[in-house]
Amino acid sequence: MKALLSAALTLAVLTGCAAQAPEPTATSAGKDPQEANEVKWKLERAKADCMKKKGFKYIPFVMAGPAETETQKRMAAGDYAATKEFRTKYGYQVFAQYIYPNDSASGALVTEEFGEDPNSKVAMNETQFNAFKSAKNACSTKAFKAVLNADVKDPLDVLKLQRDLSGRLTARRLDGDAELVKLAVTFGDCLKAKGYPITSLKPTDLAKRGETATYAEIDKLGPGSSGSSPDLTAAQAKPHFAKEVKDALDDLECGKEFYARFSPIYTAIRQEVKAQIPL
Repeated sequence: MKALLSAALTLAVLTGCAAQAPEPTATSAGKDPQEANEVKWKLERAKADCMKKKGFKYIPFVMAGPAETETQKRMAAGDYAATKEFRTKYGYQVFAQYIYPNDSASGALVTEEFGEDPNSKVAMNETQFNAFKSAKNACSTKAFKAVLNADVKDPLDVLKLQRDLSGRLTARRLDGDAELVKLAVTFGDCLKAKGYPITSLKPTDLAKRGETATYAEIDKLGPGSSGSSPDLTAAQAKPHFAKEVKDALDDLECGKEFYARFSPIYTAIRQEVKAQIPL
């Protein structure tokens, strides 16, 4: 589930401690996803060389993940029709995960699409595993320094680096955008008129309002057997999902002009962060 994945990443960030990531350079900002992926492979190859010197066999592995659909690409560019199509089917990708559990576009975690790390198949006892893990952490740190000139004390620090860089770019390019700030007022007034509570008109807060509210609703249902997201059948999730879709479509109609400007900038920031600090 997306909620479980988000929680895991959040925990990883909170447990990390890292130096501040540099702002994207002209070359890193211009990298496309394929180039950013190549950097990941460089990191993995550097890690494998380091592990070999320490006496361990490590097979370079880069996690794949779901491919972005054409609708999602258009939506990321701020296309209204594509966004409406997507939200009509998936809402905010919260309760949609229960309706379409095998469709990653719903926000569901479809593990088959990420690939399997070949290093996880190696049989080791506890002592060997601890030694392997220690060597891998040390080699990850060395690889990031060699390939990206990034100082990290632990591989999980990369999440902190990404979050910090994203936060700085977001504050300047989205929340600091005068046109978006102006559009946010109209957007917020429209939502208020439809009965939605608005606690902040900051562009980034307004853009995630609906998703945040929907996750708050799912939290009220309590944890499931996994200790995180509740265990719901599609039938049980359906009324919640209907509410989610209505919210998502109302949100889009009120924010039509807002998202046309917000989405391309947000997408560019995500691409820059991934290019600068691949994970």
